[in-house]
Amino acid sequence: MITNAKKAPPPSRPPRKSRETPGRRSARDFPWTKEEDALLGKLTDREVAEKLNRTLNGARNRRKFLGKPAVGHAPQPFRIDREPRDRYAYLFSTKSDRELRAFLGWSFKRIHTRRRQLAGGKVGKLAPEWTLEEDRLLGTKSDKVLARKFGRSVSAVRHRRWKKRIRVKKDWRPEDDKILGTRTDHDVALFLGRSHTNVAWRRRKLGVPPKAKPRPWTQEEEALLGAKPDKELARMFGRTVVAVEARRIQLGRTKPDAVFKVIKLAAPHDQPPAPGNAKRGARYCTWTSEEDGLLGKLTDEDVARKLGYPVPRVRRRRRLLGLPSCNPNHRHWTKEETALLGARSDREVAQLVNRSVGNVRYKRIELGIPFCNPHYEVWKPSELALLGKLPDEEVARRTEHSLTSVRHARTKRHILSVRRAAPDWQAEEEALLGTAPDRELAARLNRTEGAVRLRRVNKGIPAWRRPAPSD
Repeated sequence: MITNAKKAPPPSRPPRKSRETPGRRSARDFPWTKEEDALLGKLTDREVAEKLNRTLNGARNRRKFLGKPAVGHAPQPFRIDREPRDRYAYLFSTKSDRELRAFLGWSFKRIHTRRRQLAGGKVGKLAPEWTLEEDRLLGTKSDKVLARKFGRSVSAVRHRRWKKRIRVKKDWRPEDDKILGTRTDHDVALFLGRSHTNVAWRRRKLGVPPKAKPRPWTQEEEALLGAKPDKELARMFGRTVVAVEARRIQLGRTKPDAVFKVIKLAAPHDQPPAPGNAKRGARYCTWTSEEDGLLGKLTDEDVARKLGYPVPRVRRRRRLLGLPSCNPNHRHWTKEETALLGARSDREVAQLVNRSVGNVRYKRIELGIPFCNPHYEVWKPSELALLGKLPDEEVARRTEHSLTSVRHARTKRHILSVRRAAPDWQAEEEALLGTAPDRELAARLNRTEGAVRLRRVNKGIPAWRRPAPSD
C-alpha cells in the first residue's frame, strides 16, 4: 500500500552572484590595451571577460564601441536592401523572368507589369538628387520660393526640409523690430521675407501702431451697409470685403440677398403708417406690393423663377407674411383619414391614405393619438407585479406574454430575477478548493466548473495536481 509520503525539498540553488563582483578590473582603473582589444570578436564576451578578469558588461560594451560583431550569437534578422532609384530597370534587358524572380523575389505578375511599364514609357521621371547647396538653402526662405528656384514641387521641398529637421521660422532680431510700423505690414513682410500674418502678429505683440490707419466710416457708407451685397459695396467704397462685412456685423445688420430692389420709404421722423409689405418704422423695403401679391398664389419655385430671387428668400418672405404654401401636391387631412389614425399601424394608414409614413406619424403625434402596433404587448399593472416574484417562465405562462418580452420588461425596470446568482461561498466550501479537481468539486458543491475555478484563482489557491507515485 502506497502511503502519502512528504515530498523531499528541492535542492537548494547556489547563491546568485551580485552584479558588483569583487576583484574584477574596471576600465577606469585598467584601460583596455591593444592586445585585449584583439581578443574581442574572436572569443565570446563571457570568455573574454573571464580571461581578462573583467566584467561581462564591460567586455560587451567595449566590443560594441569598437564595432566588432559578436561571436556565438543568434543569427540577425534578414534585412532587405533598399531598391535602387531605377527599380532594377537595367536587369530587365539582360535577365529572363525566371532569373528575375530568383534574383529579386518578385512574382511573375509584378515582373510582367514592370516590363509593360518600361516598354510603354509609363515610368515616372526620377527627380534629381539633392545637392549640398540646395540643402544649405532649406529654411532660409519659404518653401514656395525655394521650389521655384530649384525647379521642384513645393511638397518635395517641404518633405526634404522636414526630413532634415529644419524650421522655416526665424527669430526676430532687434533691427527687424525697428522696421515695424514704418511701412505697411505687406511691405515689411516682403522686405523681411516673412508672412503678412507673422508681421501683423509681431507688431500687435509689441504694441506698434500700423503705418496706414483705417479710414473712418461715413454716414453715407454705413447707410448702405446691408442694402447691397458686401462685394459690390467693397468695390464702391474702395475697401476690402472683410472690412465691409465686419462693419456690417458690428452695426447688427443682416446680409442681403444677391438680387433685390431697394425701395426707400418715408423718413423715420414722420412715422406714417407703414405699408402692408414693410414693418412699422422701417426705412427700406426690398419687396414691392406686386411681388408680395404673387406669394401664396404660385409655388415658391415659380415665384423665385419669375422674380429672379433665390427660393429660400421667397420662402422666408412668404412665412414672414403668414401665407400658406401653394403646393399642388399638398392635401389637407379629411375626417375619414383622421379617423384611421391610431386604429391601425402608421405604415398601414400611409398605404391607405397614400401618404408617407413620416407624414402620418407627424399628424398622429400632433393630434395626441397613441400608436397602434399589434405586435406590441401592453403590460397591465397586475402583470408587472409578478416580475421578480416568480420565475420568468412562470410569468410568461400566466400572462401569456413571450419569454423574451418578460425578460425585457423585467430588465427595463431594473428588477432582479428570482433565479439570482449562486449562493455565497461558505468557509467549508472554500476549504475544499485545491484538494481535488475543479470538475469534481463543482459536482459535489452543485456549482459550475467555471465558478469553482474563478473562486480558487481569486483566493490564490493553486490547482490540484496528482501526486507523483513514491518509489
